[in-house]
Amino acid sequence: MSGAFDEAERFLDRVSYRNRTAGNTLKPGNNGQGNQSILDVLCGPDDATTLSTSAEQLVQRRRKVLDMALKHIRDMHASCDDSSHGSDQTNAVANQRFHKVVGALLDLVVLEGIYPSLSPGVGIPIERRLKSALKGGFTTRPLNKPMGGRSEDERLLTDIVECIYPISQSQRGIASDIQERMSVDLIAAVGELAYSPALDTQTRHRFALFFKYIIDSKSALDLFPQLTALLHPSCPDWFRSALSSYLSLLPLRPDGVRQTINFIAATASADANAPDGGPNPSAGPSVSLEALARVSKLLASVPSTTTPDSWTTALAPQLLDLLDDPIVDNKRIASYIIGTGFLGKRRLGAPGTVGWKLFAGPVIEALDPPLERCPVPERTLKLALDRLSTMIHFYSNPGLTKRLVEPVFLPLWGLQGYALKNRRSAWGNLARQILDMYMKIYATDSRLLLLSDQLLWDGSNSWTFSPGASGGIEIRKRDQGESDVTNVMDIVTTIDGRVDQYSSLLRAAVVTDDQLGKVFTHVSRCWLLGASSTPNLHRPAIDTRDPIQSLVYAKLTQKLLEDYKDRIASSFEGIIQLVDPIFSAFVVQHQDGVKKRSGHSQPSLAGLSEIISEEGEAGDDDQESETTVSAALGLLSTLLTSSDGAVSSTDTDLLDRVANSIKYIAQTPFQDSSLNVTASNVLMLLNLHRETPEPFKVNKDANDNDPVAEDRNKHRKALKLLSDDLAPVRAQGLSALTDLVSKGSPVLDIASTAILLVSLLQDDDEYIYLSAIKTLGLLASRHPKTAVQFLLERYTDPHEDSTLDVRIKAGEALNKTIEHLGQLFVEGVAKMVGESMIAVVSRRGERPKTQRKRERAKRKADKDAEDASSDGEIGEEEADDEEGNINAHAARIVEGWADTGREEDIRIRTSALSILGTAIETNIAGVGATITSAAMDCALAVLKLEKNDERAILRRAAVMVIMSVIRAIDAAEERGQRLGFGFAGENLEEVVIVLRYVEVTDTDEVVVGHTRAVIESLEAWRQKSLLGSSSRSRGILDMGFDRDGPGFGGGTTNVRIEELP
Repeated sequence: MSGAFDEAERFLDRVSYRNRTAGNTLKPGNNGQGNQSILDVLCGPDDATTLSTSAEQLVQRRRKVLDMALKHIRDMHASCDDSSHGSDQTNAVANQRFHKVVGALLDLVVLEGIYPSLSPGVGIPIERRLKSALKGGFTTRPLNKPMGGRSEDERLLTDIVECIYPISQSQRGIASDIQERMSVDLIAAVGELAYSPALDTQTRHRFALFFKYIIDSKSALDLFPQLTALLHPSCPDWFRSALSSYLSLLPLRPDGVRQTINFIAATASADANAPDGGPNPSAGPSVSLEALARVSKLLASVPSTTTPDSWTTALAPQLLDLLDDPIVDNKRIASYIIGTGFLGKRRLGAPGTVGWKLFAGPVIEALDPPLERCPVPERTLKLALDRLSTMIHFYSNPGLTKRLVEPVFLPLWGLQGYALKNRRSAWGNLARQILDMYMKIYATDSRLLLLSDQLLWDGSNSWTFSPGASGGIEIRKRDQGESDVTNVMDIVTTIDGRVDQYSSLLRAAVVTDDQLGKVFTHVSRCWLLGASSTPNLHRPAIDTRDPIQSLVYAKLTQKLLEDYKDRIASSFEGIIQLVDPIFSAFVVQHQDGVKKRSGHSQPSLAGLSEIISEEGEAGDDDQESETTVSAALGLLSTLLTSSDGAVSSTDTDLLDRVANSIKYIAQTPFQDSSLNVTASNVLMLLNLHRETPEPFKVNKDANDNDPVAEDRNKHRKALKLLSDDLAPVRAQGLSALTDLVSKGSPVLDIASTAILLVSLLQDDDEYIYLSAIKTLGLLASRHPKTAVQFLLERYTDPHEDSTLDVRIKAGEALNKTIEHLGQLFVEGVAKMVGESMIAVVSRRGERPKTQRKRERAKRKADKDAEDASSDGEIGEEEADDEEGNINAHAARIVEGWADTGREEDIRIRTSALSILGTAIETNIAGVGATITSAAMDCALAVLKLEKNDERAILRRAAVMVIMSVIRAIDAAEERGQRLGFGFAGENLEEVVIVLRYVEVTDTDEVVVGHTRAVIESLEAWRQKSLLGSSSRSRGILDMGFDRDGPGFGGGTTNVRIEELP
């Protein structure tokens, strides 16, 4: 290998490639020719002087150099493969000089061979490639070719591909160098040969197959960054179409969905300038809500080359694997994608569509199977239960929760009851969590009443729950010959358990008093009168006179009275209406019986037999009626005892009728003497409440006449939901509160609501605090001063009580609020925001408490390091390479953001500049000349004074503030709006001078790029203004610099606004 290496090194020594690290430009060898191109130097002194510069001879010279480079590459690879060199080969490949030579040769082939031969826009921009081992003098652009030059490009690209690609696939020798430096370039070269319309059909067909082979041989993890790098704005349509087609099908590869998620998450992290050493897609970075939305949109977009059914069917197994993954983040990601991308789309997720059949259908069929699907094994049932729980808990969407749970509402209830009775607590708790979530969002009257009627539901007509093979639960066909004879004690135990579960579910569902009253009235009526009004969706109609069902209603009535006595008392009128017919019918029945018995006063044998017959038949009916009346009296007594008010006067007639019936019962002797005692007690309680001056039923009457009663109840429920531990439940509460804000409901106290929404910015759930930001914007549009004042107080944090994260979120909310206000952002609100932001940016604020916290943390860290050193712990040796230096540099920058002494954190100052830019661009007229001038003053001062690396983000925001001023002034001119201030004359040149100074001196590439864009925009605006009408030119007034004034920070340019007469 040494011979091939030496020849290649001598070949490259002519351009002194090893001097690149010293910062030298390209130097020819000792040929005395002065500066020349690489082709001139590598051709040698003889060729360089004899060859003319005609297009044809330039192409020949280029071909000669590239042939030599390819020969050296083949020879060096062959020498590495030569087994005779043994350990020498290993040493040579590992040698740094060897890799530099290989890298220089590959760069030469790419920059002089591939890129000049590509069509315009094919390939990645040169500045985005790895830095070359050679420096300067490259062609990299298409040459002026002679006739037939395109054929020469084709031959050259073909030779390069046929030489380089086999080596890259050999997995030995210099293959790793090629894969590291040329992978994207090879794809571009083969893509040019495969799809360029300038080539003949035979060539394109041949290389199209080769292009497909290359793409298929690479992993999705490698292809995502490589193909997206080739898709840039200048990419030609024919190449973009081919790349997009392959890129869109990457998620269909094994593990392609996971790689898609990781790539987009890493890209989003890079876009957010995360100082973590750069994105690493294989590491599975955390996925933000924005990145999740992008992934969901991408995966739900069906490529034109396939059908929705085929696409969704291919993706579903991967998404379900993520949904079943034990890692919580993967469950969250899969739930969001399935919920928004598929089940949330009518085209893919409506019942009957492919998305519903793949994601929701199997879950529903496992929990409520048709007869042909029975039995359902334990594993299948548990998987369906887990998937349903994951989809509704990790994706906060009330509509999807309803669609998924409603079809299996009763099966979940039956499963919960069976599991808890048979001590399968894990199963029962999982079903209970799903029911709680559903009922908190959709606790409708019909659902509550249905559940009260189906309290003992244990399966449909065709199936029931049974013990599973592995100690769990499964579904089996119901034995039609199953005996109805069951142990009475076992039935009572089951009823007690179900009643407790129902009461607990009501508590978790946050039902209103009105709903609770309806449930209680229903179960009481069914108990006392035996009348059920709710149909059974899965079983035949229940017989409410069945003793077991009557016992269910009785137990349920008793439980509701025990747990919700005070709340049920508010529905007193409904209970009175319930017991009135019971008492009336009993009195009439008893009076009729007395009359019949009095008609047989003359004794006879016939009369005696008739009396005996009637008394025998009536005995059981009388006893049953007395039992019912006794229960009704007990119910009424309980309600009257628990109530603190009196009966409304509107119920006088009804109460008179009920009181007369109770009085009759109290004064008439019965077989059960306790009935008289109970009736007497109830009569006294009733009279006591009727004498109370205040209406007993205040709430209902008030609700009938109060137009905002519904809003009041909705507000009360929203506050209750917002205090829940589950994020989806809090999301439902916030949604209800947002509805009240959007309609301007009078029940809202603006200050309290603003404080509540600002406090929600601290919520850990990303969906909650982002929704709170939107709601704050709605509130600010109606009450801008109040909402903005609370946000500013949290953002500026004068008492130093808030964390950095909370302040950043408050700034984001403030930014969104300003955008939402639009042209309403004027006067006091604009001045308040502007002055606060200027104060934060201008380094005038001091934060002594924050400084003391930083000092304490630093002392503790130093002490811990000292203790570790004294204990003999040896720190890990730092990596002495470029990546280690980058990581250390990034860490110093992050530390520098917070380590500002008594000054504000740099991130907060950056945020304040961004808010200033948004305010100016939203309504510069409302902000006014004073704030705009101060903003320009701060921005220019930041650019001139704060030059450290850790303050680069601050300088970026400062440049964008200037851009916002330019855009705002230009937009105002387009609308014909006269601001009374602006840029003009020598002062405009002053701004340009500062920006050009920053462009040349700043070390941050992003700052330099932003500055160039601002300079270009400023120049374009100036030209546009000069070409405008004279009246419009006079509207562009002077924003000047006062060199003699008290400049910002001392000695800096101070911007002022000068108005023209």
